[in-house]
Amino acid sequence: MATNYPSSLDTSTQQPSPSATTEMDDAGFLHDEVHTNASGAIIALETKLGVGATTAAGASTNEVLVKQADGDTEWASVPSSTPTVITVADTTDTSCSVALFESATGDLAPKTDGGATYNAATGVLTATGFAGALTGNVTGNASGSAGSCTGNSATATNSTTVTVADTTNTSCNVALFESATGSLGAKTDGGITYNAGTGTLTATALAGALTGNVTGNCSGTSATVTGAAQSAITSVGTLSALTVTGAVTAGSVVAPLAINAQTGTTYTFADGDQSKLVTANNGSAQTYTVPPNSGFAFAVGTAITVIGIGAGKVTIAQGSGVTINSKDSEKAIDGQHASVTLIKTATDTWQLIGALQA
Repeated sequence: MATNYPSSLDTSTQQPSPSATTEMDDAGFLHDEVHTNASGAIIALETKLGVGATTAAGASTNEVLVKQADGDTEWASVPSSTPTVITVADTTDTSCSVALFESATGDLAPKTDGGATYNAATGVLTATGFAGALTGNVTGNASGSAGSCTGNSATATNSTTVTVADTTNTSCNVALFESATGSLGAKTDGGITYNAGTGTLTATALAGALTGNVTGNCSGTSATVTGAAQSAITSVGTLSALTVTGAVTAGSVVAPLAINAQTGTTYTFADGDQSKLVTANNGSAQTYTVPPNSGFAFAVGTAITVIGIGAGKVTIAQGSGVTINSKDSEKAIDGQHASVTLIKTATDTWQLIGALQA
């Protein structure tokens, strides 16, 4: 009764199991047969396990018994536990943990960390921070140092501080904002430029107060010229009126004498007659009256010249409260084409000089 092991398992008939009533001289249970079969099985097992010069003699360290394709078992290396190919499925989970490996190569166990997650519904990878170059758009805030930004930035949050550099460009565009405050995009306009080479800001027009010097021409309406000294003011236009308080010193003054031609028999001097020539042209007697200061306040020092052009006698009359001082108290012009001058010396006091008659 040789044992079938290891090619196949021995049956119970080949390896009989005596009971309490079995006689050791019964057929199949003889003492020598039982021991022979048991000894054969032990020898076969020891041979398989590698006792002595057997099948296991050529086995290498850490090899194990592995079932072969023919059904037999042989010593072989431990099968690799690290797969080289893994079949994965697309996930829709909104809270996925990302597989991490603690080295770039080798037989490694995958691990995860709460700092890196993935939402399969939105396609968003979330981590505490990202390091490295970024290609694509950024939505949200950006902080830290950015050496350069490329591509389109659809939305950028407000920056309260911007680092700028001094420019030497001779044709700069000036940053403009379409409101005084708020989240605004910087814009430019060709109407305003800056030349960093000359420090000149150029615009079509400037409005507002100007402090400093003006080089070049000024046009338009200048309501007031201020300053202690105006060393060079050139006027090529016409001043309709000019009031000067104090003395005027000029190298030469060339101006036509304004004439107020009168033809009536009576006339009262009025505003505008100061420093003028008033002509009296009538064949009859004429009276020209100096109004009181309350009627018209000629400035003290005002001079008015009167010439009698017509044949009629011209008499200078005193208005209410007015005093006219003259030689021998004469107040009439001495004939045709003669002239007199009235000079105001006080509030209601005038001096009459010239060709006079009684």
